[in-house]
Amino acid sequence: MPPPPPLTTTLPSLCRHVDLLFDPLGLLFDLRRRLIQASTWGPLALLACFTYRHQNSSNAEIKSVLDTLLGAVSKGVLSPAMKTVMGDIAGLVLLREVLKYALATQRCLLNAYTNTNGQVKWGKVIQRTVLTYVMALGKKLPVVSGIIEKEVAGEVSKMEKDLDHEFSELKAKSNLELLDKMPESGIPAKEISDMMDRVAVIEDKMWESGRCSGAVYHGERDHLKLLNKAYAAFSLTNPLHPDIWPSSMKFEAEVVKWVANMMRGDDDGVCGALTSGGTESIILAAKSHRDKFREEYNITQPEIIACTSAHAAIDKACDLMGIKLVKVPMNKDTYEIDMNAVSRALTADTIMIYSSAPNFPNGIIDPIKELSEMAVARGVGLHVDCCLGGFILPFAKKLNIPGVNIPDFDFGLPGVTSMSVDTHKYGYASKGTSVVLYRDSKLRKYQYFAYPDWTGGLYVTPTIAGSRPGALTAACWASLATLGQQGFMERTREIIECRMRLQKEVEKIDGLFILGNPQAMILCFGSNDFPVLNVGDLMSKKGWSLNSLQHPDSIHLCCTVRTCGPEVEADFITDLKACVAQAAARALEAPEEGGNAAIYGMASGMPSGPVKELMYTYTDAKLKA
Repeated sequence: MPPPPPLTTTLPSLCRHVDLLFDPLGLLFDLRRRLIQASTWGPLALLACFTYRHQNSSNAEIKSVLDTLLGAVSKGVLSPAMKTVMGDIAGLVLLREVLKYALATQRCLLNAYTNTNGQVKWGKVIQRTVLTYVMALGKKLPVVSGIIEKEVAGEVSKMEKDLDHEFSELKAKSNLELLDKMPESGIPAKEISDMMDRVAVIEDKMWESGRCSGAVYHGERDHLKLLNKAYAAFSLTNPLHPDIWPSSMKFEAEVVKWVANMMRGDDDGVCGALTSGGTESIILAAKSHRDKFREEYNITQPEIIACTSAHAAIDKACDLMGIKLVKVPMNKDTYEIDMNAVSRALTADTIMIYSSAPNFPNGIIDPIKELSEMAVARGVGLHVDCCLGGFILPFAKKLNIPGVNIPDFDFGLPGVTSMSVDTHKYGYASKGTSVVLYRDSKLRKYQYFAYPDWTGGLYVTPTIAGSRPGALTAACWASLATLGQQGFMERTREIIECRMRLQKEVEKIDGLFILGNPQAMILCFGSNDFPVLNVGDLMSKKGWSLNSLQHPDSIHLCCTVRTCGPEVEADFITDLKACVAQAAARALEAPEEGGNAAIYGMASGMPSGPVKELMYTYTDAKLKA
C-alpha cells in the first residue's frame, strides 16, 4: 500500500485543513468528556483523523487501512500507518492549540482597544503588546530588571505621596481624629456615640442628595431604622451555631427560598445559600462547577468562558480556584457577549459559561436563552450573574413597561445551573448579603467544605466563612419581608422609568451616545468627539459620583431609589450638558493633569505589571490609619 499523501503545506490549504478539523475535534473533545476513559479517546481520534486524511482514497483502500489500524490498536502495536497518522494528529492538534491561543490573544487586544464604532486603535494595540513583551523580557535580565524596578518604584513613591494627601483630605472632611494606637483606658461610650453620629451626618449628605451612581440603593429613613433594629436585636447571632440561634436557620432558608421563587426555581429543586456579597456568590458558583466536573469528568484543567464585560469577581474566582478564564469579546453593536466567540472557545475542559443580567459596565443583558441552549448541547454549566438585576428584572418582566423588553434569564431556561443575586443592592438589605442559587442540591454540595478528621470535632461550613453575622441575615430577611412583592414592583417601576427619562434627555445632547440598548437601571454613555472621561471628572466637581469605565471609555449612572425624582433628574441633565460643553471646548487643548481621564489614559498605554503595582499602592494607601 502506498504511503499516505502528505498534507498540502501552503498556508491557504493549511488553514482550510485546520478549519475543517475544528468542529470534528470539538465534537471528539465533547465525546471524550462523556466517555471519560482515555482508552476510548485514542482510537476514536486516530480513526477520525485517519479517515479525514484519506478522504480521497478508494473505499477498498480505506477499508483495508482501517482494518489494519483497528487490528494494531487492539494489539497495542504501532504500525507504520498508525505512526504516520499519530504524527499528523499531533501536528494538527498542536497547530490548532497555537492558533487558538494566538486568536484569543488577538481578540483580547482588539476588544480592549476598539472604540465604540468598532474601529481598532492599532497604535495602542502595538504599543501595549510591545511594552508588555519588553517588560516581561526585561525582568529576566538583571541589569534591565534593576532599571525597571527603579522606574516603577519612583512612580509608586510619587503616587503614595499624592494618595496620602488625598485621603488625609477626605478623612478631614469627616472631622475624624486619627488614632495611631488603641486608647489606654478606653473612650467613654457617649463620646464614641456622639462622634459616630456626627460623622454619619456629614457622610450621609452625599448619598442622600441622589448624586451617587449606585452605592446606596434605597436609603429611606424608616427602612433604615428597621434594618438597624433587626441588626441590633440579633447582633450576637452566628449561623455556625444553630443550636443556640435557630432563628438564623429560618431567616436564611426563607430568604433563599423567596429568591429562588423569584427566579422561577420554586418547583424545580432550586436551592442555595446566603453569602457575604456578590463576589463570594460568584466564587462559590465557580468552585461548585470546578469540583463537580473534576469529580464526574476528571477535568483537572478547568476553563470558564466569560465576556470582557463580565464582573471582575469571576477573574478573582478563577485566580483563587486555579481555573483558566477564557475571555471573549462583546458584540460591537449590542455590547452583549459574542455568541460566535463563545462557540469557538468551548472545549472539553470548559466547565461553565458566565453570563450577566445585566452586566455592570453597560447595563446590557446577555442573550441567556441562546447561551442556555448552547450549554445544554455541550454539557457545560451556565452561571447567570444577576447580582445587579436580581431584584429588578423579575419585577420589570411582570410590569410590562412600554419600551422595556426583559428577556428570559433565569431557571426557567434549562441550561442555567447557577445564579448570583445580591440582596444588599436592589433587595435594599444592609451591606454584606447575597444569595447564590443552584439548579439542584447535588451541585450545591460542591460549594461546601467538610473536614471530618479535625481534633476539634466534625467541621463543615456551607460558604467560605466559618462564623457569619446572623445580624445581617436577620436584616436581610426584614428588608424583603417588609417591602414584599408589591413594594419591589413599585420601586422597580420608579427606577426603570427614571432611567428611561434620563436616557431620552442624554440622547439629545450633542457629542454623546448611549452604549447598547439598556433595559434595566444602568445608563451608559460615551463620545467619539472628545474624551468622555473628562466629563466624569467635571461632573465630580459638581458633586456627582459617577462610574468611569474603559474599553471603551464611557461613563455610567446606576439609577436607584435616590436618583428618582424631578429635582435630581433635572440637576443631572443640566450639569451634564454644562460639563459636555466644557469638555468639548477643551478637546483640542492639552489634557489637564489628574482625574480619572489621566489615570485611565496612563493605564491604557502601560503594560499590566506596572499598572497592578500602582493599583496595589492605591489599596495600601486606603488601608493606612
